[in-house]
Parts: sequence; structure tokens; C-alpha cells
Amino acid sequence: MKKCDYFKDLILTDYIDGQLDKNTAESVQSHLFNCSDCAAFLKEVKNTGVAPFQETFHQPVPAELWDAVRQGIEQERTNPLEDIIDRLRGWMVFPRMVPIFASLVLMFLVGSVTVNTVQIQQAKEKEQGEYLVSLLSSAGGSSPGDNNDLGTPIEHYFL
Repeated sequence: MKKCDYFKDLILTDYIDGQLDKNTAESVQSHLFNCSDCAAFLKEVKNTGVAPFQETFHQPVPAELWDAVRQGIEQERTNPLEDIIDRLRGWMVFPRMVPIFASLVLMFLVGSVTVNTVQIQQAKEKEQGEYLVSLLSSAGGSSPGDNNDLGTPIEHYFL
């Protein structure tokens, strides 16, 4: 069946237009001789796709139109980034996506503020802890059982 699909594609494109090289055309004709389904398909294509247009007048296409089509295809190929940006812009403008986008931005902002606040609080706690350690370590060589020694600055201040 895949072989028939290949020949049907050829029939719809180059075979019906007479654009196949000699070897490929002979291959298609041989297949049509052996395959009644593809032969019926060719007959249907000729009756519905070719016959109605055989009596029409062939109008040449203006060169400007071909140039415009060619430029459009080249622009489409050369600017994939712009295409992606246009799609993203379309999603942002699409009314159902606006609440989702706004929610994501709001969650990002709340998360950033929360993380920043926690980091600031941890830094303050660390700084206070280091200050207390420095105050307690400046007592020098005082022993815990020595009550007469007022070696720390806090003890000097309050006592």
C-alpha cells in the first residue's frame, strides 16, 4: 500500500503534468498496468482535476506576482526568530492567555520578594550572631567561675 501512495503522489504532481523523466514515467505506467486501484485513481484525477481545465485559456502570470511570491518565501525562510516573536506576541494578545500571563508575572514577583526578604533576614541574623560572638570572645582569659572579673564590654557598661 505504501508503494501505491508513492505512485499516487507522482500521479497527482508530475505524471499528470508530463514532467517526469523517462525512467520514472515508465515505472509509473508499469505500476498502473498492474494496479487497478492506481489506474482508477489516475482516471478520477483526469476526470475531476484535469478535464475541467483543458478548455480554459492559459493566462500567463505577471513577473511582478512571481517576484512577490519569491520574496515572501525568502523572508519566511530567513526570519524564523521574527516568526517566533510574532507567535509569542499573538499568545500575549490572545484574551484567554492574558490572565495566565499576569498570574505568572505576579507569582514571579511575589516569589522574588519573598526570597529577597528571607535572604536579608538571614544576613541580619548572621551579622548579629557574629557581633555577639565577637563581644563574648573579647573577654580575654576570664574563667566562668571568676565573678570579680568584668572583662566583657557589656559587663563593663552595665556593671
